[in-house]
Amino acid sequence: MNENTVIESVEQLKEACAGQNADVSIILNGGLRSSKVIQYDGDVFHILNEIDDSEQELTEEQLMDTSRTFIGEAIKKKALVFNCNC
Repeated sequence: MNENTVIESVEQLKEACAGQNADVSIILNGGLRSSKVIQYDGDVFHILNEIDDSEQELTEEQLMDTSRTFIGEAIKKKALVFNCNC
């Protein structure tokens, strides 16, 4: 996957971070970014929220739940950008 690719589906996110760390950003209003490192192990997404070093382990269903994270909403709004594999 190329840098600065907009992630448009959960399947595309799985591909980007399967077995490796993917550096992604949620593009916020005003051009600000919320940076995350995500890895997918086949069952669970392992997420490092770089703003506060908090970690989450979420299933696909939980990833789409806005009470847990805004990653799913960002995918729907085409606001999740793949930066690189780290």
